[in-house]
Amino acid sequence: MSQRVHSNKRNLLALAALASLGFSSMPTAAEAALSAGQIINAVEQGKILANGTRVNAAVNGAEAYVSTYRNARANNDDCKIEAVLVAKAVIDLAPTEISRVTVYFYSSANLNKRKVVSVTVGDVKAFGAGQLGREQLLASLNIQDDDVSDPASRLSAYLQNRESARSRKRIDTIMVGDTLEVTADLDSDMTDRDMKYEALKIGEKALETAGQAAKRVRISFSDPAAKGSFRQIELESSQLRSLDSSLQSALSNVQIASVNAKVDVQSLSTADGADKDLRDKALSRLKDFDSKGVGVGPFLKSFFAIEQMISLGNDEQAHAAILKLNTALDEQAERAKNAKEIKPMKTTTTAVDHCLPVAKPTENRFAVTAMTDSQIETDPDRMLKSQEDALGDPYSPRMVDVYNRIIKVLTKANRPDDARKFTDKLNSIKSRLTK
Repeated sequence: MSQRVHSNKRNLLALAALASLGFSSMPTAAEAALSAGQIINAVEQGKILANGTRVNAAVNGAEAYVSTYRNARANNDDCKIEAVLVAKAVIDLAPTEISRVTVYFYSSANLNKRKVVSVTVGDVKAFGAGQLGREQLLASLNIQDDDVSDPASRLSAYLQNRESARSRKRIDTIMVGDTLEVTADLDSDMTDRDMKYEALKIGEKALETAGQAAKRVRISFSDPAAKGSFRQIELESSQLRSLDSSLQSALSNVQIASVNAKVDVQSLSTADGADKDLRDKALSRLKDFDSKGVGVGPFLKSFFAIEQMISLGNDEQAHAAILKLNTALDEQAERAKNAKEIKPMKTTTTAVDHCLPVAKPTENRFAVTAMTDSQIETDPDRMLKSQEDALGDPYSPRMVDVYNRIIKVLTKANRPDDARKFTDKLNSIKSRLTK
């Protein structure tokens, strides 16, 4: 049985079930803050579309928008049926909030084209109540062929399609003598250049895994639309090394910049949902730290992750995470309080002191109170500034020890980009000191 026949039967059964069950309403609590994540989750859990089909969503007032990909074998009625089922899943989430669902079916073969079906809450209610039969419902729905003129929309659709195709791609490998045979699915929009790039990436990873046992890699790209048809690329191990060297040389002038977008912490708010009181408490602490100049970068990452969990309905996971975040914020507040209470001890120098041997400074000795790993991870720039202020000279030789400590902590915390930034500054200081 073909995939299309199976899909049609499944969707027709779903339509029948919809008609027999009628229009249902979910609890009004679900309507409070309908999010794109909830819509995507509902469509995916409803098994409305083929496995692995990419779905995006957006909400604008009383209208919801769902973007997905049309099966190459699907006709207009197939699209209408899927649109009704998608609309039913969305409207059930917020029956008094959403009045219309528009579904965009992009063409994976031509991302400039898409089909558009709009389904109203009245359509779903009428069919669910038996006021409209299947044929009447399909006849009442209008399907439009639309040209995608916005370049950003076309790019977004292309990248989503590529990501979706990659997640479904089948790759098989087998060792035949000293040749590593790889069979991979061919994407429908893959050009010859794309295929060569893909073969290079697969070949490099294949040889990296196989080691010295493989002398060459033979990649066979199978065309899903033409069973038994392959396009084949064979690469010797020496050729792969040469191509990699040439590619590295060609890309050497392409710079990677580390850019951190400034987040306006004071303007943040929590979404409605589970544990709102705990999330509000955490956000209040974050705003307080931010107003006092205390770095909140790592804490913000946790906060945003928790808000995402809430939007997707992962309440249990979010509950454990918010408890952990509030504990971490309590500990940070305690460290800040202790740091303020520590006062430097005054020392007096006597004639005898000058006769005592002077201990050489070590890597962990600093001009001011020692920095904790947590303080460095939270705000390394602020910690560096405090040491510079204490020494009164950002180019003091003793700053070398400060930089080394910060670099060590950031590297251990798996933050290579941040560590590299301080390494560059350290090299600049060393260069100045040696002049």
